[in-house]
Amino acid sequence: MPKEYMNRIQALRDNYMSHRVEMDILDAYYVTEGFKATEGQPWQIQKATAMKNVYEKKPIFIQDNELLVGGVAFKPRAGILNPDSACSVIEKELDTIGTRKYDPFYLSEENKKLFMEEVAPYWRGKCVLDRWNAMMPDDVRTMRDGGMLYVDKKFVRGYGENTPGWRTLLKKGIGGIKKEAAQKLAQLDDADGEDALKKIIFYKSLIITAEGIIALANRQADLAEQLAEEETDENRKAELLKIAEVNRHVPENPPRNYYEALQSMLTYEFCIFMEQNASSYNLGRMDQYLIDFYNKDIQDGLMTKEEAQELLDCFWIKIAEMGLFQDGESAAFSAGYNMTVQVTAGGIDQNGRDAVNDLSYMTIQATMDTALKEPNMTVRYNMAKNPDAFLRKAAECIRMGRTMPAVYHDDAGIKMLLNKGVPLSQAWDWTPCGCVETNLEGRLKSYTDIGEVSMGGVIDMVMTNGRSRKTGELVSIQTGDPRTFATFEDFMTAVKKQIDYFVHTMATMNAYLDYLSEHYRPVAALSLTYPNCMASGKDYANGGATFNVGNGINIIGQADIINSVAAVKSLIFDDKKLTMAALCDALDHNFEGYDEVQDLCMSVPKYGNDEAYVDTFASKIYTYLVDQIEKYDSPFGHLTAGMLPVSGNVPIGQSVGALPSGRKAWLPLADGIGATGGTDVKGATALLKSVSNLPHSRFTQGTQMNLKLDPKMLKGDQGLNNMMVMLKTQCTLDIYHTQYNIIDRSVLEDAQVHPKDHRDLLVRVAGYTAFFVELGKDIQDDIIQRTEIAQFS
Repeated sequence: MPKEYMNRIQALRDNYMSHRVEMDILDAYYVTEGFKATEGQPWQIQKATAMKNVYEKKPIFIQDNELLVGGVAFKPRAGILNPDSACSVIEKELDTIGTRKYDPFYLSEENKKLFMEEVAPYWRGKCVLDRWNAMMPDDVRTMRDGGMLYVDKKFVRGYGENTPGWRTLLKKGIGGIKKEAAQKLAQLDDADGEDALKKIIFYKSLIITAEGIIALANRQADLAEQLAEEETDENRKAELLKIAEVNRHVPENPPRNYYEALQSMLTYEFCIFMEQNASSYNLGRMDQYLIDFYNKDIQDGLMTKEEAQELLDCFWIKIAEMGLFQDGESAAFSAGYNMTVQVTAGGIDQNGRDAVNDLSYMTIQATMDTALKEPNMTVRYNMAKNPDAFLRKAAECIRMGRTMPAVYHDDAGIKMLLNKGVPLSQAWDWTPCGCVETNLEGRLKSYTDIGEVSMGGVIDMVMTNGRSRKTGELVSIQTGDPRTFATFEDFMTAVKKQIDYFVHTMATMNAYLDYLSEHYRPVAALSLTYPNCMASGKDYANGGATFNVGNGINIIGQADIINSVAAVKSLIFDDKKLTMAALCDALDHNFEGYDEVQDLCMSVPKYGNDEAYVDTFASKIYTYLVDQIEKYDSPFGHLTAGMLPVSGNVPIGQSVGALPSGRKAWLPLADGIGATGGTDVKGATALLKSVSNLPHSRFTQGTQMNLKLDPKMLKGDQGLNNMMVMLKTQCTLDIYHTQYNIIDRSVLEDAQVHPKDHRDLLVRVAGYTAFFVELGKDIQDDIIQRTEIAQFS
């Protein structure tokens, strides 16, 4: 029987689903207004003043039934633009933004006019994206335009991919942090030179930003009081007055109870998102941050468990209302208005003990109750410490078709943090970030995914000697005509040279990203809750965090290169069933008229079936790859790697020709770290055993594993028990991450034909969840064609 609080939650959910996705230009207008008013001031002061202007002037709203309030735009599900990052995107897409293939946004004629007259003229040539286009080196541009790399998205979107200092926020409040900044400022003298002056500018930016955040919360309180005066329903009047009381107190002050703690986190989450319009400002280990507030309120009789769950569900819906705007091309790489605001439960505490508590279960319950695509609910599962009841709760939610929680092997996550240079004394507190990345609350800085490398493209460039099959132009280095390779070692030498060049080009791009971010992306709002930023007098963007980690390179097409290398070795050099010339001819013709060659390519054992012959290349190729990536240093440490393609396997595959694996030209590359769709035929356990050959812990930005299971596998207690066994197998095999679609293929196919009947159908795209009908058809097709596993082993 449904709980009584679900009446409110269902009403809020229905309201959410009623909103179309729109574009809000007012944030950009107020940012521009703030910059114009501070011309000649340091960029940090200009940005802080601009954000204070936004917080003080942006439209605010309180909806019926809400207990927690706020928003990043003028309405739910609206995107915003940071003009200082990527103003030119709107100008470029002014007439197509509402109809583009991926993530369209409705933009009113009134807002188009406001943008073109008041925003665009100021930012032409000034925004980060325009600066990047002016500075981009020729080798990066050539590989980008050839489709071998995707490098633009971080110049469109700002920071994100972090876990703010929630403990600092809840302990001190924004007012307390502001006071600390004022004390630091008072100790400095600008006569002491440039270093002192930089700190003075930074602390002033913190104070300005803090004042804006406090003003926004008070505006929300004012609105609640105004609505209460007009309200005739006494129950709702009391709720509105409570909202006013709560927002008058937080986030300026430390919260006094669970309700205020949730509102404090929510307001700050919205403020840091508005500062940069980026995905993955993660909520982290909410079950750990809030448990003391929860326990005290329950013990003091101030709140029932159902009331606590209701508030948590309301929080979930408010997070879902956020919408990420990005350009149409970047949207193809993370389609579905992808926010990836991660919240995780479980794991261990600082003493190595089980950290599961009442709120750990309640966060999973909130995902069950709300059935929305955000927040990106995950669990840290420690097989040695966490109880079976916790794992069972996660499995029950997965079985419901919620696509969440994703499940992380706790020990693998800790090892990834260690590999990032974080000591074990803090690595235990790691938190999943964004899609599958690793992070640390209030202490770690990194772009976890600066761009994509196509491993299918690596093989393509080997087989074409560096030329694009689409254009015929030279887009990579020449590693020799493959027809001349006398040995498998010759072939692998060419593969390694291409990998080296791909990585070198990404490292080149990274240098420009770091430079532009340090100079033109100060984030005072985010820096407020990073204690070491306060201690060092440095912005997050300038290395103020405790741990500064080199940016992450994202790798796409794991199965494509593994299967292709295995096919070349088997067919040409081991069994000699083909000559290299015959294979090259077949690839040049996209296997048209070469059916026998394609059949031979497809007959070679495929990654995903626990076949040692092919799986050995998973460890060899990817150990070599990460070795090359980690050779490159940056101001924040050596570069890092991850395997989290999001939806990028679809668009990046459109530039890759036919491959020795048997894949035909222009099709999507394999998703995540799993098998190519339809080639893994031996069940879930065999697939996991293949995947375990990858050096997961070396890929410190995370490895992402999609599984699509036949719903029949999870029926009854036996099905649930089998699911739990599989999740434990993941940990036994030291696999970092798995996530699940539990849905019949027929339902997905019907949703393509009748989208209005399936508006709230959830699917796991990659490291995130989306509404299936809001995805482009090619991405829908990719999800449909993934292997539907019908047996555990």
